[in-house]
Amino acid sequence: RQEAKVFETIAMKEDLKKMKKVLRKLGHVDASGVIQTKGRTACEINTADELVVVELIFTGVFNDLNVEQCVSLLSAMTFDERNKNEDDPLVGMKRYLSSPFLKLQEVARSVVKTTISCKIEANEDEYVEKFNPGMMEAVFAWSKGAKFIDVQKLTNTFEGTTIRTLRRLEELIRQIANASKAIGNTELQAKFEKGSELIKRDIVFCSSLYL
Repeated sequence: RQEAKVFETIAMKEDLKKMKKVLRKLGHVDASGVIQTKGRTACEINTADELVVVELIFTGVFNDLNVEQCVSLLSAMTFDERNKNEDDPLVGMKRYLSSPFLKLQEVARSVVKTTISCKIEANEDEYVEKFNPGMMEAVFAWSKGAKFIDVQKLTNTFEGTTIRTLRRLEELIRQIANASKAIGNTELQAKFEKGSELIKRDIVFCSSLYL
């Protein structure tokens, strides 16, 4: 038993070394292990994949999008229900939504390739495909002020799934606003604070659905 614990400790140390290498390559820490701006930003994110979120911020993906597009794009990181059919979820999607999602996929692929290059086991395609655009059109409509009953018609999910996705999304948006504030990006902070306002309304955020 003692020997097993030793091997487990060694394995954990090796994994930690690999993870530190990933963080160095992505610019979260420097060669001495000192946390950098990217790392401080990542510390604010825990609702979604912080490595991808940070890359989206620092590669400027959000800069070229309006508030509704940003909110819609982030829903791909909080909607975790798998597609029930094999159709491409981007088929028929408006270009102003599909284009940002393709950028998200590019960023995710870059992150996972860095991870794999540091000898951490990962499936590149599975990692990229975990980001699901299935709720993007519905979230875009919700952020534009649409009624919940009309938004629900744009999804293939149950009402509870839509509500859960929107609540997780609002939490993620607040975290990104806080992260933006922490690094002094007031423009991005204002954008995501506005996004939170657009999302957090009506029945979705009632403390009880019986009120």
